[in-house]
Amino acid sequence: MFWLTIFVLAIVTKVQCQLTAQSSVAPELRECYTDRLLIDRNNLPPMTIQVLIDIIQQVEDNPNVNVDLRQLVILLLQTYRQDGIEYHQPETNMASPGVLPFSPTFHSFHRHRIVQSRIIQGNQQVLPNNTLNSYLKCTLHHMLSTVVDARLRGNENQCNQLSQYRALRTSRDLTQRLLKDEVEILDLKAMSSVDTNGQMRHNPKDDVEYNGVDGLKSERQLLGDSQCPLLGGVVYTRWGAVSAGNVLSGIAGGAQLQRVPVRELVKGSVLEHPNVQEYVTSTYPTTLSGDLAEAVLIQTRRGNPSVSIGAAGNWNSTQAPRYFMLHSRTNLEMTDPEIRGDVDGFVLGSIVTSALESSSSLKLSQLLDMYYSPRNGVFDPTRRACNRRDLIQEFITNNNLPNLISETYTFSAVLDTNMLLPGTIMRGLQDPVASAVNNFQTYTSNNLNDLNCVVSETSLDYRLKTNLYIVLDLSWPYQSIYPAISYLLDSIEVGKYGSSVTLLNAFDGSVIVNTTFSLSEFHSNYTQQTHWSLPSGVNLESTLTNIRISMHSRLENERIANYVGGNSTVLLFLINTAINNNQAVWEQTRILNETVPDLRILFATSTNQFDRIWNLVRDMHNDISVISLTSDGTNVENNMNTVLTNIRKVGRRVINPACGSTYSDTPSGTRQFDDYVEPGYVNFYSISPNYFFHNNDNRKIRISRTGAGVGNLIVCWSRMYSQPRQNSSVVVVEENAVTCQTLTSGNVEIRLQHLCSGFYTINSCPFFYFSVQSVVPTPTTLSAICTENACRFPYNIRYQVQIEEFGCYSSGASIGVSIGLLLVTIFLNLL
Repeated sequence: MFWLTIFVLAIVTKVQCQLTAQSSVAPELRECYTDRLLIDRNNLPPMTIQVLIDIIQQVEDNPNVNVDLRQLVILLLQTYRQDGIEYHQPETNMASPGVLPFSPTFHSFHRHRIVQSRIIQGNQQVLPNNTLNSYLKCTLHHMLSTVVDARLRGNENQCNQLSQYRALRTSRDLTQRLLKDEVEILDLKAMSSVDTNGQMRHNPKDDVEYNGVDGLKSERQLLGDSQCPLLGGVVYTRWGAVSAGNVLSGIAGGAQLQRVPVRELVKGSVLEHPNVQEYVTSTYPTTLSGDLAEAVLIQTRRGNPSVSIGAAGNWNSTQAPRYFMLHSRTNLEMTDPEIRGDVDGFVLGSIVTSALESSSSLKLSQLLDMYYSPRNGVFDPTRRACNRRDLIQEFITNNNLPNLISETYTFSAVLDTNMLLPGTIMRGLQDPVASAVNNFQTYTSNNLNDLNCVVSETSLDYRLKTNLYIVLDLSWPYQSIYPAISYLLDSIEVGKYGSSVTLLNAFDGSVIVNTTFSLSEFHSNYTQQTHWSLPSGVNLESTLTNIRISMHSRLENERIANYVGGNSTVLLFLINTAINNNQAVWEQTRILNETVPDLRILFATSTNQFDRIWNLVRDMHNDISVISLTSDGTNVENNMNTVLTNIRKVGRRVINPACGSTYSDTPSGTRQFDDYVEPGYVNFYSISPNYFFHNNDNRKIRISRTGAGVGNLIVCWSRMYSQPRQNSSVVVVEENAVTCQTLTSGNVEIRLQHLCSGFYTINSCPFFYFSVQSVVPTPTTLSAICTENACRFPYNIRYQVQIEEFGCYSSGASIGVSIGLLLVTIFLNLL
C-alpha cells in the first residue's frame, strides 16, 4: 500500500508539472485572463528586471519553498510560463458560459511544449498557488510567457510611424470592458527622437480600445491583424528589452545540462529530414536554436528564400514599462527581445555550473542581479549584460558556431514533427538553417545597439540605501506623478538589500502604502484606482503631527532593537497645491527636526513656493525643488534629477540607539553593526551632531574589515563634504578637508573630539561624514566570500562599524538662539 501511494503521488506530480505544457490555459493561470483587475496591465507592476528579481526573491524567501537554484528555476517555468496564449473571438456575439476565449495556439507554444515536457522537466510539483498573490503571479506569468498579440486596435494606418502603447489611460467603466488595451498613434516627427527603450509620448485623445471577452464582437477585430503588435514575455533592462522566459529557460537548461535523445523528442514520429544528430544539448533548444528553428520552419513555409532574424520595438515608457510594441507584423519568430533573452540565457546557462561551484548557496535572484548590474558581473566583469556583444562572440559565434548550426538543424527537424502549420516542407532544411544562423550573426553585430559597459560604468559607483517617505499631494494627476515616483524608486534601488519606500497622504499623513522593500508590492498597492479613491489636498499641520508620532515610534523600536546604523531617512513632499504654512506647522517641523535629527526633509513643488516653505527645511537653498511634470508623464528624468540628487546626498545613518525619541542623557557605550560593500563601490555615512555636541575624550569610530575579498578598503572622513572619498572629483577648497586612510589590517580609528567647538547650537554644528570605499584592481576575478543573508552579492566585502561613547543631545533647549541665528542667516543672504 505504501508503494502504491508513492506511485500515485509520482503520477500526480508528473501531471501537475505538465499543466503549462497542455493545449489549454493552465488552471492556476486562468484568473489572469478572467479577473478584470488582473487583465488590466496597469494594475500590475511594471515589467522590469528589478521587479522580476524582486518577485523571485519573494519566492526564495517563502518558508514553504525550500529548493536550490536548479530546482527553483524549473519550478518557476513549470508554474508560471505558458507561451503562446492568444485571445479567440467567439463565433457568436456572446462568449459561451464556462468557456475561456484564450488558449495557447501561437507558434511559440509548440517549442514551449517540447522544452517544458521533454527537456527541462523536473520531478517537483508546481509551486503552491498561494506562493505569490494573484497580482504578482500574473505579473510573473506575463514576464515569462512569449506571445505576439496581433489584434487590431484601430488607427493602424499610422503604425509605420513607430506608434507607442499608452501606459496611463483615462478612466472608463470597468463593467463595459474586460480587455482594455489602448493605443496612441503619433506622427513621425514626434517620434523622431525616441530610442528603442521608448519614452512615453502620447496624446490622450488618440486612445482606442477593443472589447471581446464577454461583450459584443469588436468590429475592429474583424478587419485583420495589427501592423504594430504587442510582444509578451518581455522585461525592461538598461541594456535592452529581454525575453525573460528565455533567460530562465537557458539557466534551467544549463543548471541541469543534458543531452536529450532525439527519439525522445519526436515520440515515434517520423523525421523527414536526414543527417540529424542523435541528441540535442539542453542549453540550445531552450534558447538560440529554439527561436532559430521557429524562424526556419515558419518562414520556409512562407517561401522566404532568406530567413529574417530580428524585429525591433519600443516600450510604452521607461518609467512604467508594461507594453512592448513591435514595429512590424511580419517575421516575428525571433524578435530583438528574444535574441537578447536567448543570448543571455545561453551565456548564463553556460556558466551557471561554474558559478554554483564558486558559491554552492547561490540564488537565482543573485545570478540575475549580478548579470544585469553595471559592474562586476557573475564573478567576472566580462559576464554581464552590458558586455553582450563580446559574449556573443565568445560563447556563440567564435567557438560554438558549428554546434549552433547542427543543434538548430536537429531541433528544426524535431519541431517540424510537432508544429502544426499550413504546408509541408519537402526540401531540405540545411540552407534555411545556414541562412538563419548567418543572419543572426549579422543582425547581432549591426542592429543590437544596446548600452555597453563603458557607458554603464560612468554611472554611480555607490548603492543608495535610504528609507524614503513620500508625502503625496493627491491633487497631482496620476498620469503625471506615477512615472515620477516610479523613477525615484528605481533610482534609489528599492529592494530587499537596498532602500525602502513608504507612501503617505499629504491630506493627513495617513498611510497609502506601508513601508516596503519590495518594488512589486509598492506598484501592486499604488494604482490609479487607489490614487483616485483617497482624499486630496495638503494639510501640513495634521500631516507633520502624524509623521512625528510615527517617527518617534520608530526611534523607540530602534532603541529596543539596539539599531546602530543603516539606511538614511528622507521625507519627501511632492506638492501640487498651495501650502498653508503657519506657526503650528513650523512648530511641528521644529520638533521633528530636533527629535529625529537624521531625518532630511525635502520639498518638490509644481510651483515656486520658496517663500512659504523655506523655514521648514535644513538647507533652504538645496532642499526645495520646483518640478514641472507633464500631463502625459514624459521628461521625468530631467524633472526629477534635482530631487534625486538631494536624496543621494543624505548618507547612511550612524546613531546612538539609546537616545530613543526623548534624548535622555544616555551614552552609547560600545556598540557596532556589520555592513557590506560591493567591490569597486563606496558607502557613505553621516553622523548628526546630536550624538557628539558636547565633548567626550573617549568618543570615536572604529572601522574594521571582518570579511575576505579582493582589493583594499579606504576609509575617508570630512566635515565639509557629505560624500568624502579618495580621488574625489570635488574641488577641495580647504586643506585637509578630506582625510583618507587605507584599511589594511586591524582597524581605522576616527576620534571625534571637540567637533562642535565654536558652535553655540546643535543646529549650527555640521554633521560628520565618513565613507568606506572598496578599491579593486581591474580586471579581476571575484570570489564568493559572503554567505550571510544580508549579502546582496556573494562577493560583497563585510566590515564592522563600531561606535564608542556617543551622547544624546537635543536642541530643544536652544530654540531662542536657533531662531536668532536663523534670522541672522537670512539677513546675510539678503545682502
